Parts: sequence; C-alpha cells; structure tokens
Amino acid sequence: MNIYKIAIAAFLHDIGKFAERAGAAFNVSPDFISGNMDLYQPHFQEQYTHKHALYTAAFIDHIEKLLPREFNRDEWGLGDSFINLAAGHHKPETPLQWVIAMADRVSSGFDRDEFENYNKEKSDKGIAFRDYKKTRLLTIFEGISPDGNWKEDNLESYRFRYPLRELSPENIFPVDDPEYRKLDGEQASKEYEELFFNFIASLEKLEHRRNIPLWFEHFDSLFMIYASHIPAATVGKVVPDVSLYDHSRTTAALASAIYLYHLHSNSLEVGKITDYDNKKFLIVTGDFYGIQNFIFSEGGSTNKASAKLLRGRSFAVSLLSELAADMLCRQIGLTFISVVLNAAGKFTVIAPNTEKTKDGIKGVEDKINDWLVSRFFGESAFGLSYVEASCNDFTSKKFGELLERLAKTSEEKKFNKIDLEKYGGAVHGYLDRFNNNLSSKLCPFCHKRPSSPEAENDKLLSDKGSACKVCRDHIYIGTRLVRTSRIAVTTIDAEIPGPKLLDPLFGDYQVSLNVDGKLDKLAEKGVLLKYWDISLPQNGRIAKDITAKFVNGYVPKYEQEDNHDERLLVGPKREETIMELIEAVRPGEETPKTFLHIAKKALNHTDKPGRFTGIEALGILKADVDNLGLVFACGLRHNSLSRLATLSRQMNHFFCIFLPYALSTKDEFRDIYTIFAGGDDLFLVGPWNRIVDFSSYLNSSFRSYVCGNDQVTISAGMSVNRPGEPVPSIADKSEAALGKSKRNGRDSVTLFGEPVKWAQFQELNGVKEAIEAWMDRPIINNAMLFRLNAFSNLAKQEKYLLSLKEGIDIEEWNCLKWRATFKYTLARNVGKNLKGNERTEAMKEVEKAVDWFAQYGGAMKIPVWQVIYNRR
Repeated sequence: MNIYKIAIAAFLHDIGKFAERAGAAFNVSPDFISGNMDLYQPHFQEQYTHKHALYTAAFIDHIEKLLPREFNRDEWGLGDSFINLAAGHHKPETPLQWVIAMADRVSSGFDRDEFENYNKEKSDKGIAFRDYKKTRLLTIFEGISPDGNWKEDNLESYRFRYPLRELSPENIFPVDDPEYRKLDGEQASKEYEELFFNFIASLEKLEHRRNIPLWFEHFDSLFMIYASHIPAATVGKVVPDVSLYDHSRTTAALASAIYLYHLHSNSLEVGKITDYDNKKFLIVTGDFYGIQNFIFSEGGSTNKASAKLLRGRSFAVSLLSELAADMLCRQIGLTFISVVLNAAGKFTVIAPNTEKTKDGIKGVEDKINDWLVSRFFGESAFGLSYVEASCNDFTSKKFGELLERLAKTSEEKKFNKIDLEKYGGAVHGYLDRFNNNLSSKLCPFCHKRPSSPEAENDKLLSDKGSACKVCRDHIYIGTRLVRTSRIAVTTIDAEIPGPKLLDPLFGDYQVSLNVDGKLDKLAEKGVLLKYWDISLPQNGRIAKDITAKFVNGYVPKYEQEDNHDERLLVGPKREETIMELIEAVRPGEETPKTFLHIAKKALNHTDKPGRFTGIEALGILKADVDNLGLVFACGLRHNSLSRLATLSRQMNHFFCIFLPYALSTKDEFRDIYTIFAGGDDLFLVGPWNRIVDFSSYLNSSFRSYVCGNDQVTISAGMSVNRPGEPVPSIADKSEAALGKSKRNGRDSVTLFGEPVKWAQFQELNGVKEAIEAWMDRPIINNAMLFRLNAFSNLAKQEKYLLSLKEGIDIEEWNCLKWRATFKYTLARNVGKNLKGNERTEAMKEVEKAVDWFAQYGGAMKIPVWQVIYNRR
C-alpha cells in the first residue's frame, strides 16, 4: 500500500492551488494557518511563500470525511504522515517528502537552477502575484511550431484561453475573447469558487471510498473533469499552458518511479534522491501491432454481424491496450497513474530502472503475446520497449532528445514484432481444437479459429449457431456497447451475474457489460479492478461518480422515425431482404442500424412522396493528424513531461469526446457510425453524402480546436462503397485514399481518388452548389452534367502533359482540344429551353466552368460526381 500512499500524495501535492484560489468556497481557519504555515511554506525575503502547500494540507485535513479514512490515519503505510507527504514538497525534510519534491520539479522540466529561481515566488518578472486568479489556461496548440518560430514567453503573445469550467464536449475548445484575456478580479474569483464548490459536491458522491485503488482511479477521473482547465502555474515568468490535472498526474507517476527505484536499490536517502544524473527511470512504451488486421479481419460470412464485430473488435483494441498497461503496472508494483500517455493502442509508463522492472517487462510481454498468438496466429502482437532516463533527461533542454531516443527504440522494436524462434512455424495442436459435434466446426465469423462448445447456440449468434470464443466475445461487446453505459473489469474468479466474456482477456481479466449500480460487494472483496462509465456525454455532462472512460464511439440506433422512412424499402430487393430490413427496425430496443440501412440514408427526398434520388452507398472516412510525431518532438518551445501529457490528452479529447458528441447531437450526422476515434485518428462509416459533408465539418472544427494554427493540420481520405462490400475491402480503399492525401502534402483530403488541399475542397463545394443550381433552374441537363465529367478527365490529362518537359507522343495531344470542344458542347446543350438574352446569359454563366477545369483539372470530379451521385 506504500506505493498508493506515495502516488496519491504526489497527485494531491498541488490541490492546494485549487483550494486557495477558491476563496470563500474553502475556508481555512486562522488557527490552522498560523499553526502550520511554518511547517509547509518556505521563506523568501523574510516572507512566507507558496501558500498553496499550506492549503494542500488544509484540504486533506478539512474534508477528511470525503476521502478514504486511511489518509488521516497515522498507521497507514511507512514513513511520513500522508498529509505531510502531500504538503511538504516546497519545504521537504524527509526522504519521502523529497521524492515528491523531486517529482514536482522533474515533471515541470526544471533543472536545479531553474527551480531555485521559480521557488523565489516574488519574482518581479512575468505574471504578477496579484493576477494569479485572473490567469486562465493557455492552449498549447496556439504555440506549436515545429520550424522553431515560437511565440514570445508572455501572456500578450497568446489570444486564446480555456474557460474555467468543468470538462465537457463544448468547453474543450479554447476561446478567442478579450474578456478572457482581461478578467476582472471579482469575476475571476467567482469562477474559481463555483468550480471548487461543484468539485466538492461531486467528491461527496464518488464511489468506492473503501477500496483505495478503485477510488484513486475514480478520483483521477473527477479531478480531470474539474482541473483540466486550471493552469498549474500562474505566477512569475511562466507560460500557463500546462493544466493542474496533467501536472499532478505526471508528478505522481515520477514520484512512484523514484520511490520504487530507491527502495529497491536501498538508497532512500536525500542525497541520492536529489541526484539529477543517475539513470533511475525506465520509460516504457507499449504498442499494439496489427490493429488494422485485428479490426478489419478478413474471412467468414459475417455480413449480418459485421457491424457488431467491427464495434466489438474496435473496442477490444482499446480494452486490450488499457489492460496491457494495467498488467505491466501491477507486475512492476506501480499504480495506474504511472501510465502517462495512453491512446490509439499505444501507452507510455514511467517505471523505476531496476532489474525487477526489466524482468517484469519481459514477463508481461511474453504473457500478452502468448495469449495473442494462440488466438490470432501472429496477425496481432504487443511490443514493449524502453529507454533509461535520469532527472536531467526530463529538463526542457534535454527532453526532446529523450523523446527522440524513445521513438527510435520503439521503431526498432517494430522490426521484431514477433519472436519467430518462439512463435514461428506451424500452430501446434490447431487441428486438435476442432469439435466435430458442433454445427459449424470452423467459426463462421472469422473462418480461422475452431468453434467452441461454450459458444454453441449462444443467443448472440443469431442463426449461425456456432462461433469461436473470440468472435462470440466481440459480438457480445459489440451488441452491449450500444445498450450499456457501464463496464466492469474484474478478476476471473469474481462472481458477476449475467453474460460475460467466454475467454477472459490475457487469462487474467474478466469483463462484463451487463452491470449497473455501485458493485460495492465486488469492490470490498477487491475483485473489482475497474469500473468505467463509457456513456457518451450527449447532454454535455460527463459521469462523475465513477471513472469516465472515453472509449465508446457513437453508433446510430433505430428511432421511431425509421418506422416511417420509405427509403428503406426502395430499390430492387428480394422479398426476403425487404422483410429483414423491416424486422431490423426496432426502436426502443437500442438496436444499432445495419450498414445497409445506413447506405439507404444517402437517398435524397424529392417533392413526390415515395420518390427519391441518388445512390444508396456507404461513405468511409479515415483521417489523422499530420506529422504528429514531429509536433510532439519539435513543436514545443519548453517541452516537459507535463506539457507533453497535456498536449496528448487534449489531442485525444478532440477525437474521443467532441466528435462522438457532435455525431450524436447534430441531426445531419446522426447516421454516421464510429468504428474508432481516439488518439489522433478516426475511422467513420456513414451515408456517402453525409460523410462528405461531415469531412468539411471535421476540418473546420479541428481548425477551431487548434486555434487556426496552420502548423497543426489534419488529412483525410474518403471512399464510396456498396453496402455489401467486404469490410477489409472498404478499409483498404479508405486507407489508400488517406495515403493519397498524405502524398499530396499535409492538410489534404481525397475524394473520388482526387487529392486536394482543404482550402480547395471548400472552393469545390462552391462549384458543386453552382452546378446544382444550374440543374435546378434548369439551364443544363443530365447529358451536359456527364460531359462535365469528361472534360474533367481531359483537363487532368492536360495538366499532366504540361508538367512533362519532353517525351510526349503527338497522339496524347488530343486532350488539349478540350476548350474548343467545351465551346461546341456549350452551344448544343446549355439553356435549350431558353431563348434570346436568357439563353445567352445562361451560356455565359456555364462558360465559367472553363476556368474551373483549368484551375482544378481532375479534381473537378469532386463536385461533378457528387451532383451525379445525388441525382441519379
């Protein structure tokens, strides 16, 4: 339990900043202040400084009823009392207090001299002490510049601020408002008071106070909600772009590693703890290899269950990554707080540099891969790599080099994903696993693994009857994800009522999505390891009584209006298929829409009842942030572990909080299905035309999120597919489209195979609207519309030829005649129902398409094909 004492004390070390700034919302008696200020506050120029340390002690003392009882018991753990451990970081006296003091400095990227200057809080440079409550959190995104053109280190250089409010899908966007840049003192204090009051009210309702590991994870989540927009530092020469939450988290991770290192090396002495040169850390990176193969696994007649399988597999990637990190921490003797980065199948753990840790890493990697290889036959694997680091390596001057070493080691590991000596050759015992008594001996969903007797005739399998344990579990997850808001992770021997996994993850973790309530008995027995709320914050509010986990994307479900949507019945379909479509519509049963239904939502209504235009097709959107590795390594002027954690979390929140919220609340996007969204990328499926519309919304939202910084961009690729097309095929097409965007340079998007910059994409949207207006009036007909497509191809060929300096065959020159041909076509096809000046004006208007073809070439397919597909 000592590691929890160290980790939680370090996590709470600066909570006094929140409490002190809360003013009237947190009263500290004069007696407490006079009796303890000398214990926790250092002196400078004969005055007490760093009052927040005293308030950290007051927080633990005054609200002890809302905290685990152990925090104020003398007998909890070895060494210092918990309150002295948490509050003594600016005036450390004992080795354990120095552990947290050093973690605090290293987390901020300070070397010895920088910290001494910072510790002299009365500096006359930078933000004045009197303004500490008025300072709002800056956004790291505004200052990013991989080419080194950074902003000045002062508040005036930054326009954007985060509002001082609790975390929500809307509040995660920075605001460019003069009011936030110059808050008056009364308003600034009032905002802190209100935030702190609500924090305490929520803390009172936090579950599982008697299970410290579980409570700590819940508290971390609650603190994230309330402290993500509180600047960690607000006085002196600082750039307040690191949140109090992220600084607290990284300090706790570093303190845990420092403590275990010195404990296991018998060097828990002040002189050794304050050594900056000793390589006392191991920075461990976990990487899930083969995510694409895992999610878009080929094989099996799985069309009916394809959506559920996709959902289940995608969620399983997040789940496996979370639990792999958890297993590693437990093996080393760390808490969950040591996982400082975790998104999109990758995580980073700050661990002590000991032989026990290295043995633990090897043991966990072997155990995970034994489990994965036996089920996925080498298509997926997990890699753990690490580098050694000293306190000096975390200072701002050297942190970039540390990240570079970490990235290089992680890349090298990718070339050795599978231990071929251990896992190479035939799969031993494969044929022995088959059971001839099952209705399908080979799993009909994956066509790779033998079916399992335990899954036979499971209700989740519908008419298939058989399945392997893995596919049955993925269907179970995919089915329950849209119906539940809570997920419990337990030990495998925990007594959980209702359905659960047939194949516990890594052999150690049981998972149930059929739970609700407090689960107090499981928590008190110590078998409840995780309890997450995974619901989407559709009302903008995030769960506060247990851990909020943003691992569940948005999935469109049937609603009452679908019962009356005639689009579902149009088109040449077999009677059996039509009946399946009708029966699938079950409003109120939390049933997700099938891909076939989603494709039909692409049809457009007309003035005539029961008549629709357009094609029923799926649009696939794959997107990710450009050059994110470069941004992390070189984009920040004063890089530090806290700053990196803030940047990583904020990037992740755009994809895993805001986007699902936008999809679930905006009517025009409610039929778009999230395969995955998190880290720095996303994969969406929806009606093809809604996906195209959403891509513009995605880019404009991202531009707002990063303050319009043109150094931080996103690229996307879209494909249009038939609804029955195999999932691996549509995944490959969207991946190829994204690849074209990347080769076109960052800040690009690809549609119909044509890559353009986002700015051009917006211009082409204007072209599309103009062509649609021509069709509506109508001054052009369908024949002319299709000819526009032909001219697009000729203009593309012309652009290509003009890029060549030699070696052009004369027969290829034909495309250069397109302008003349266009004039001829214009005269024959435009305004045929008009006369006189009206026709002349119409021809003049359509003639401007010549400039569009000359400017955009083949990219004119983007507007032309959209009009064709929407009107077919």
